[in-house]
Amino acid sequence: MKSDIKTITKEPWVDLKIKKTRHNSIQYNQTLRQREKYKFFQIAYDFLLANNIKGSYFEFGCHRARTFRFALRESIIKNIKQNFFAFDSFKGLPKDKNYKKQNEYFFSGNLNTNKKEFLNLVSKYKKYRSISIIDGYYKNTLSNKLINEFKKNKTKTSFINIDCDLEQSVSESLNFSTKFIVDGTILYIDDYYNVYKGDPRKGNPKVVINILKKNKIFYEPWHVVGTCGKSFLLYK
Repeated sequence: MKSDIKTITKEPWVDLKIKKTRHNSIQYNQTLRQREKYKFFQIAYDFLLANNIKGSYFEFGCHRARTFRFALRESIIKNIKQNFFAFDSFKGLPKDKNYKKQNEYFFSGNLNTNKKEFLNLVSKYKKYRSISIIDGYYKNTLSNKLINEFKKNKTKTSFINIDCDLEQSVSESLNFSTKFIVDGTILYIDDYYNVYKGDPRKGNPKVVINILKKNKIFYEPWHVVGTCGKSFLLYK
């Protein structure tokens, strides 16, 4: 096939037309963010495959099951055997008196996908992978009982996806999930730079680093994902 050099070198290389519609900015930004996230999940699963890292997939905060489906798809395509765990209240974000200082959009009940809707979104994947739901707010569900149950079943995680937004929820989910890591576990924080205007001295960045240090987990900063996400490689 003959390359058309004139065509591929002609500017602009991207579409610079301006299309003003009522919802255009939201659609435009979400398209960018979700494409970047899916690209990261492709890279992440390639890393797990290349290094033969075994363990379940944990996702905390499963609104619209977007990244949950990204992970399911990559796991199936790359034939990486995993069990999938969805941790969510399925009632939206919890109440937090401090939410406005973190991000004014993180109000109680926002980002709500109910359990029925979530199950419908992941239904076609259930014949390929085991999907378990841990339903409820983390202060109630991430209990010693659940920790002991996971340990009894020898549950380990190779990929932790924390998309909880608020720092309290990030803290609760990370304190729980770090008990089950293996060498090379991927930790992805979707809203790492989405509180306190991205200040790395506050909120989610501070919570994440403090917990990893407290638990004596060696961490390697890995990919920055999309607008506000950040990932790490974890080692015991």
